[in-house]
Amino acid sequence: MMNKEKVFLNSLVTLNFSKSFLYMSEYKMLYHLNRMMEPFVKAPKKEDDPALIKLMREKVLDLYLQDANNVLKGYYPKDLLLKFDPKNHLLRLPKLLMDSVSISRRRKTGKTKDLDAEIEAPDYLKRNYHFQTDGYFSDHSASLYEHQVEILFNGTAQAMRRMLIGHLKKRFPEKKFFKVLEVAAGTGAMSGDFVKSFDFNELIITDISEQYLNLAKEKITDSRVSFNVACAEELPFKDGQFDLVYSVFLFHEIPRQVRDEVFRESFRVLKSGGVVALCDSIQMDDDSRLNEVLDNFPRDYHEPFYRDYTKWDVSEALAKNNFKDISSEFHLLSKYFSAVK
Repeated sequence: MMNKEKVFLNSLVTLNFSKSFLYMSEYKMLYHLNRMMEPFVKAPKKEDDPALIKLMREKVLDLYLQDANNVLKGYYPKDLLLKFDPKNHLLRLPKLLMDSVSISRRRKTGKTKDLDAEIEAPDYLKRNYHFQTDGYFSDHSASLYEHQVEILFNGTAQAMRRMLIGHLKKRFPEKKFFKVLEVAAGTGAMSGDFVKSFDFNELIITDISEQYLNLAKEKITDSRVSFNVACAEELPFKDGQFDLVYSVFLFHEIPRQVRDEVFRESFRVLKSGGVVALCDSIQMDDDSRLNEVLDNFPRDYHEPFYRDYTKWDVSEALAKNNFKDISSEFHLLSKYFSAVK
């Protein structure tokens, strides 16, 4: 590697680590605030195993080196690593502090269906995922969600999402994705990076939450992009329309039967030769040293379908739904799959 490239790579890794330090500091602040309020609330478990902490630091470094190398390879622009809005970040902090107490109170009481009774969504979604206020169904929840996720993952969440771009670029270097569908896009965290990384004609972004999708609309104003409120297992599109259907952090949040329905729908709306791709959590024994982390996560953050997901054979499910050429890899705490119709 040339010296200039090495300096550039190291600067990107340092930038990512500076974000991690920020979000780790905010996690500590939220944790200690909630510890002060015990026994009225229950703070999340604080990891204090030195061997695990050392392992995670090594894995974060590997992730950030891969992220920087993906930029050097031209998989996505360096601007994606530079995105940060300090003003709005600081303005969210008071709301995050207050909301963390509500979250910890739900964790303490086991209250998981503290929602508006009028929500229109499948029953399995009518819950406070992660014990978060309003689940996925309010402007308040949407405004805090991505920040909360970054705090949870110590600032690595967006880098883990970006690995899906790298996965697709490596696997399909010559393939053109002209018409693309993103399912369960949430507030559009991945959508914005996709728009800046691929040459496409049309991207349709979907999510079951109108409030989350409204925030995605505010962030993404590209004329090639449109938005549609829809369930991933019941897509309002005709057969054989898309070159690519992808999702990020969807499958661990839905029951096993629904996962199969999502694959069937993805297969239906893809063109022949089209690609399905997903980023989600790692699974049991991907790295056996992290099995205990995977086992503890759903207890602290109310993920009722997560434990089953970690034992679910994704490749087998893809093959059962007629996909072929299945490939997977994992980085840090996320795993990536792609397959062809």
